[in-house]
Amino acid sequence: MKYTIIGAGIGGLTTALAFEKKGIEYQIFEKAPVLNEVGAGIWLAPNALQVLESLGVLEDVIANGNFIDRITIGK
Repeated sequence: MKYTIIGAGIGGLTTALAFEKKGIEYQIFEKAPVLNEVGAGIWLAPNALQVLESLGVLEDVIANGNFIDRITIGK
């Protein structure tokens, strides 16, 4: 059985990596002709970091990311 992943964003690519490590067949469908950085930031909660750690990519994410030590919400 081959699984279908729709979208090559962080969720789709993380799912593909997990499938790859488990030997599960998959295909990814993405409407964009090329994957590019868009300059947007994402906030990864501790449970997301645990997933990335289990996939063996957390150190790369940390090396290429920034830590948030404070959030201010104002009007």
